[in-house]
Formats: sequence, structure tokens, C-alpha cells
Amino acid sequence: MAAPPNGVRPAGADRHRSGPDDIDDTGDSMDDAARDPVPQAATAGEYVALLRDVRRCSGLTYREISRRASAAGHWLPPSTLATMLGRTTLPRERTVLALLAACGASAAEVERWVEMRRDLEARASERERRESQPTPTAVDPSTIGGPASSVPSRPEALGPARRWRRLAVLAVLGVLTVGASGALRPGGTDTADGSPTDGCPAVLQQGMSGPCVLDLQERLVAGGLDVPVDGWFGSDTTGRVMAFQALDGLPVSGIVDGRVLDELSDTRVPATWPEERIGTYLRGVFPEDPTGAVQVARCLSGLDPYRVEVVADGARRWGLFQFSDMELSRLGVDRPTALDPGWNIRAARDVWSRTGGFDHWQCVSSR
Repeated sequence: MAAPPNGVRPAGADRHRSGPDDIDDTGDSMDDAARDPVPQAATAGEYVALLRDVRRCSGLTYREISRRASAAGHWLPPSTLATMLGRTTLPRERTVLALLAACGASAAEVERWVEMRRDLEARASERERRESQPTPTAVDPSTIGGPASSVPSRPEALGPARRWRRLAVLAVLGVLTVGASGALRPGGTDTADGSPTDGCPAVLQQGMSGPCVLDLQERLVAGGLDVPVDGWFGSDTTGRVMAFQALDGLPVSGIVDGRVLDELSDTRVPATWPEERIGTYLRGVFPEDPTGAVQVARCLSGLDPYRVEVVADGARRWGLFQFSDMELSRLGVDRPTALDPGWNIRAARDVWSRTGGFDHWQCVSSR
């Protein structure tokens, strides 16, 4: 079987044990770089094509790569990997590191991949710089009043790129060491490589807007949590994020970081009850006032079992009858339980039985 084009052995494969028949006729030994060089790419498209070969030769699925990357301290959900390998643009360094780590690349191999990527990036930046400069016009030499130091020479322009390449070993080893310890996460750097998606901040929260929020909302919908896909991180999106965090066992903050996006790419929340079933169950549990029960639940939550609201004092309310964190604590139940429509309705019935009506709930607006 031919060796993988980048020298990376299939993940989990045992090293080949040499026997007498496996020894090269010449008997010469070669170092790792000479025996298994990383192929060179002249363009971003070629670079991505080589990364696709790495993935294919690893024998791993996208989900397996994602799990291995997470175990190594990297963030690489299957959707991000698929997007990266489906483009012809230069991928972010962080995702390259995650893929190589998951596929079992050595530190030396990773170093060469990163150096090649940075070289391609530097050359692309230099081309953009030259193309952005105005077309030169004829100038009378006598009018030039000094040395042409204001126009950087080509070696000066390429200097930063060369310095980056000299730092490749330290940068790569630093990323791998910190990543393996689990301390490095999206947002840990000042570059776009630390962002959950291209050009996005490392953290998304209420009040933000734009395509990054749009991407989040699309992930929520794909995960089974309906929300307006309008690019605005408002209270509806915050509530859906909190519901997902609670159901997935994550810290409930309403704030989205790389970990939340990772889970959203790989998790779908359990299907909940449709309105018709909720209405039928409400009328059965509240035979004394079936219409009132449906009206109160609709006013409080829109008959949405996964409804989570944050009120003015910062308290959160959960489910069909919007039980507060304090009430849940007194009842000894967790938030996922509060989002179970059956439990929520039965708990509301207990309150109704104690108070003799629906006066416990104050609802001034209809959903």
C-alpha cells in the first residue's frame, strides 16, 4: 500500500515491523524528512487538496476526526472540517493543527505543514500588497528630495514572513503542548484562528448581530430548536441557547463559545411535544378549567416546552409554566426536567391544587 502523501500513518495503525525481506537493497538509512517528505503546494487549492489526502489516508470519518481532535485539546467539529476540505481557500492554522493532530502527525510533520501554510499566506499577502499599490507614473528624478526609504524594498516586505517561518518550530510546539493539556481554546489568541467560524469573535452573546449570529441560529434550528433566523442575538436566541446548554449538560450561560458550537454541530435535542398533544394533556390534567389551563400556558410560553426566559432581575424561567430557578431548587429538580412538558404540567397542577387557581402566574401578554 502506498504511503500517505504527507507521511502521516493511518491513525491507530501499528508501525510496520521490518523483516529481512523488507530491508532496502542499498542498506542506506534515510532521515524522516527524506523518507517521508510533506508534499509541497504552490497554491491554497493545492494545499487543501493535500489535506484531503491526509484525511482520506487516515481512514477516519469526519466524526472520528472530530473526537480525536477534541481528545487532543483542539476544536474541530465535523461541519467545520467538511467546510475546510470543501474550499479552495487557505484554511485557518488552528483547523490544520487539529486535523493533523487527529490523524497522528508527528511534531516534525506538523511543523512542515504549518511552515508551508504560512509561506503561502505570506506570498498571498505580498501579491495583495503589490496589486493594491497605484500604477507608477513618470517622475522627474530631480524632484525626489531624498532617499526612497518611504517605499519598502522587497526584502523588507518579505522579512516578517521569513521571521514567522523561523518561529514555526516554537509556535507549533507551543500550540501542540498547550492544546494537549486542554488549556488552549477558541478565543485564546488575538487572531481569527481562535474564532469559532471564519471572521467571527470567539464568544457570541445577546446584543450581537450579523452573519456569525445567523450561523448560530441555523445550527440551533438544525439541532431541533426553532428560532428566528434573522442574524440578531436577541432574547429568543438567548433562550434557545440556554435550553440547549441545559439539555446537553453544559453550563447554562446563554453565551456561545467554541465548545457550544462544537456540541451544536454534533447534537440534536430530543423531540418534544407538539401543540396538539400539549393541549390534550393540559385539558386532561385540568378538567376543572381546561380552557384556562391552555390559555395560561400559551400566554406564559407560547405552548413551547423548551421556552426559557430571562426576566428583569436576571432570574431564568423554564418550560410551559415558566418555573423559576428558585422554584426548581425547592422542588429538587434540574433544568432538563423542567423542560419536560409532562413534568411541567403536572407541577403546575400541584401549584393549582394548593392555591385553588391560576393566580400564582402573572402573564400580561399573549404569545
